[in-house]
Amino acid sequence: MGLALDEPREGDETFQLEGLSLVVDPFAHKVIKDSGGLTIKNSLFGPIAELDGVSAQGCSC
Repeated sequence: MGLALDEPREGDETFQLEGLSLVVDPFAHKVIKDSGGLTIKNSLFGPIAELDGVSAQGCSC
């Protein structure tokens, strides 16, 4: 799931998650809820967001 820096729009919701303020549009909110939630993890590149209940899949070429 990609993160973007943007200003809130009408219909967006704001959440506090692990010290970060997240602004989520209605479509992204549905994706997050359907996957079981969102976890923020630290990486070498800074915080990253991972959908809970979604496993990464690679190509079996």
